[in-house]
This record gives sequence, C-alpha cells and structure tokens, in this order.
Amino acid sequence: MDLKKRMRDGRHGLWLRLARRGNEDAFRRLYGELYDPVAGYIAARTNNVHDAEDLTSAVFQKFLERLDRFEADKGSVMTWILAMARNAVIDHHRRLDAHGSARKGPVPVEELAEVLAADQGDPLGSLVRDEDLRQVRQLLCREPDDVREMFALRFGQGLRVREVAAVMNLGEAAVKQRFARTLRKIRQELLAEEPERKGGPECMIAD
Repeated sequence: MDLKKRMRDGRHGLWLRLARRGNEDAFRRLYGELYDPVAGYIAARTNNVHDAEDLTSAVFQKFLERLDRFEADKGSVMTWILAMARNAVIDHHRRLDAHGSARKGPVPVEELAEVLAADQGDPLGSLVRDEDLRQVRQLLCREPDDVREMFALRFGQGLRVREVAAVMNLGEAAVKQRFARTLRKIRQELLAEEPERKGGPECMIAD
C-alpha cells in the first residue's frame, strides 16, 4: 500500500475517533482534508455550481450525523464519504429526471453511468511514461462508462482497487479484472499505432 495513503487513512481514522468524542478541532481537520476530494467529485458530475455546493454540504451533514456508523474494517474514511457523495449524485440526477419527465419510479443506476464516469483530468497520468496523455485519454473515453468511472476513482481520486470496489459496490476481483483488461487493451492500441513503443514498460495495477 502507498505509504502516503496509509498515513492519510490513519490520520483520518484518528480524527474521526476524536470527533466522535466531541473534539471539534479533529472534525475541522478531517473536514479540511476531505472537502476538496468530495467537492471535486461532485462538481465534476453536476452541471450547476449551486447544486454542487448544496450536494457537498448535504454529504458532509450526513457524514457528521453518521460518524458513529463508520466501520474501519470495511474501508477508509475517504472511501466511506466518497460512497456517500456517489449516492448523493445518483439521487440528484434521479430527482432531475423525475422532475423533467413523465417517468415513474427510480432511474436505474446504469442509466447514470455516463454522469458517474465524469472526466477527472488525466486518470492514467501516473501510469504513462512517454505516451501522449491526450491519446491515452481518447482511448479511455472509448471504454464503457463503468470502466471510466473506475479509472476516475482509481487515478483521479487516488483510491485503491478495493476502495474503488467498495464505492461502486462491486467485487474487488471483478474490478481488478476490468482494470487489467482495459490497461492491456489500451497498451495494445498504443503499440499498434506507434510500433516503436513496443519496448516500453508494462502498465500495472497495484493496490
């Protein structure tokens, strides 16, 4: 596991435990480190600044109300709150759909896949050496929305594979398989377009 992420998760876990006991400074510190990842995740998946701000506020309100429900053995604090943010985005778009159409009943999450796979910049940046990032991003954009969401969470939000699986409510083995298959496919497409790259290093997914 990445040392920085291990330290981050340990720090967040400590602050959360202190916040449960009423330590306001610990909660402020925790809020300060979680705000940008959560706000960024939500802003990338909404079309309205005010909606994004309202959703972010609602997520942190829920987070505060549910501090006692956090279970460290099920993942990190970051994973937990990003799962809340993902659910908030899903509910938001379902409300918009219900308000703007005659549809009755909830919108299946599969229909929101494109929204959840919002562009996070250069999600493969940490894996690419000499390749053109724009070209890699174009190849990734051809992949299904659920795969792009996995990459956005893994490389855009910096989550580990098991955390991506937890946020998306999928099996860890299935997520690892999708990552490996997609990376192999992208690498093959890059090599096919520029044969001189064939001697380059393999892209790997490390948890």
